[in-house]
Amino acid sequence: MSTVDPIAARRAQRLSRQGQPKFLVWAIVAGFIQSGAAFFAGMAIGTMVNLLRAGVIDSSFSDNDPGIDGFLGPATMPVLIFGGIFGLIIAGATTRYLVDAYSGGEKQPIRQTVAVVWLVAVGLLVHTTTWTTPLAVGTKVDPVFQDDEPWSAFGWVMYRANLWLPALLIIIAVLVTLYALKHNRRLRQQIADRNRLLTAGRKVTGAITNVSIRTSQNDQGQRSVVGADVVVKFTDLQGTDRWVTRRAENRSSIPTADTALVLFDPLRPDSDDLIFVAFLPDPLPGDWIGTVA
Repeated sequence: MSTVDPIAARRAQRLSRQGQPKFLVWAIVAGFIQSGAAFFAGMAIGTMVNLLRAGVIDSSFSDNDPGIDGFLGPATMPVLIFGGIFGLIIAGATTRYLVDAYSGGEKQPIRQTVAVVWLVAVGLLVHTTTWTTPLAVGTKVDPVFQDDEPWSAFGWVMYRANLWLPALLIIIAVLVTLYALKHNRRLRQQIADRNRLLTAGRKVTGAITNVSIRTSQNDQGQRSVVGADVVVKFTDLQGTDRWVTRRAENRSSIPTADTALVLFDPLRPDSDDLIFVAFLPDPLPGDWIGTVA
């Protein structure tokens, strides 16, 4: 049992952290660590693909070194995998937490994901310059039993992996960048509309008519609540009932009351992009939820 309102406590904590320089400094540090981890993750992918590639284009009896020892000797591959993959996950989560704390919960444009995908692609591209050169192009040379075999179609595909695999990651990076540009443009417009409506818009109380819980499942089959899609009904100034659906992004933001605040443009009450919902009383600007989650 507690005598402190948990919602009020979370808000007070968020306000105390907002704009604190230390959170910005540590977010930058975590961002640099995440960038390095992304580069190493690309090199880790390159190391594993090169190992597979060497087994396809050269015989297992070949002395042709696939280059898995690298700059740290035999420890290179585990360092790249654990430092890259797990470092990327941990540093990424830390950066998001610190940026959220500094911004006071205001939604942020997509930056991390774009940088990460590009750095993974660059790390892989750099690593392909060190990939194993086959003993003979087109032939799987067996220096022990002299039982040479021509490459299969898969062998030719893997031989050219130094070209198509970086190209594939670069295409993915370009697509992610284009999506981020579109998303960030919509987010900037949404924040501008919200700030305008906080001054010129109309606030009414709406009724929560449905809450659809969203869950995720781990490897053991256990499910956990990760958010909810919430339907809110409100009445505009012309007396028309309207329903909007907004997403609670995490478990703590799922509404526990049966009402919500609705902010809308009285001149365009039918525009979904100009309707914002808040599940907290006396919401801060970052508490208003629009169509861009």
